[in-house]
Amino acid sequence: MSKLLGRHSLSEANNRHNYGTPAFGHADAPLMAEGRLIAQNMGLEFEAVHGIIPSATPAAVSKMLRAQETAQEAGFVDLREYAVLNEVDTRLPHPELKDAIANRRHTSVALKAAELILEDPPEEPVWITHGLVIASLCEVLGVANRFEHFVPRFCEIRELPI
Repeated sequence: MSKLLGRHSLSEANNRHNYGTPAFGHADAPLMAEGRLIAQNMGLEFEAVHGIIPSATPAAVSKMLRAQETAQEAGFVDLREYAVLNEVDTRLPHPELKDAIANRRHTSVALKAAELILEDPPEEPVWITHGLVIASLCEVLGVANRFEHFVPRFCEIRELPI
């Protein structure tokens, strides 16, 4: 069985211009206007490429606002929140985390989070979650080499064997 995992869209929490401000990385940071448009296009991709009609399909989302708003903008209306899908807190300073991502290195915290998800995965066919969550799941599932980018781009959809 497989699940379709989509990374949330561009938000104030991921806006590089916000680095060092309270908005950067904040759980309740909203999507930016550009992020809303990208998420709407993701909804069209779910339907055109994957045959998923967002308005008729339940979606698992993290408890973080950017994932929920991405799902809503994509057209999902039946959202089910899971804390286990929240962004992974690696506790690394931003420069170290950025270096780990650039070098495709997983942290033990992120891999443990992925293993925890797989112990009791959400049943919904679509999950809207976070970049490190998806990257770590790819690694644990042994499919990381199928993807060009270590961390998926905003609103990138990956089909994973879950």
